[in-house]
Amino acid sequence: MTKKLQSFLPVVILFLALLIFGSIFLNVLQNNNDEAILTGVTATFGGETFQIGGFLDHKVNFSFLNLLAFSLPALVSIIFVITTINDKKTSMSKLIFGLLLTLSFALSVVLFFQLPENTTHVTTILGNEVTANFSGQDLAIGAILGYVLAILGSITSLIYSLLQFEK
Repeated sequence: MTKKLQSFLPVVILFLALLIFGSIFLNVLQNNNDEAILTGVTATFGGETFQIGGFLDHKVNFSFLNLLAFSLPALVSIIFVITTINDKKTSMSKLIFGLLLTLSFALSVVLFFQLPENTTHVTTILGNEVTANFSGQDLAIGAILGYVLAILGSITSLIYSLLQFEK
């Protein structure tokens, strides 16, 4: 039973990580009225959200921490699956990769929780710039989904790591 689980868990881990990466295309921030403000793509890579002539300009900045939240588990999972998929025995490298995956998913959980604070914007009104973050906003479905999937990925990766102690 544990051998089947050891061969099946990397696929589950990769699937969870790719779902987290896919949640970047959903809405991640909403206001108190449950109206979507930003998608994950805009919150991560930035962009101009609106502009009113030369009077008002509102731009969202690039956020490296948001990029890590969405992409780190997928990147580590892909490397993990490529390097360990053909190795049937338990090994120290699988244990280390499992622990790295657990840490990457756990870091993603923390970063999803801090997504409003990590997303900054610059508002220019008549040439005066004001920089702020979205700390007063709530997480939307994309961030909540990424948050839950990252928790599941962390637990699954930890189980995979613990299975490496089986003989």
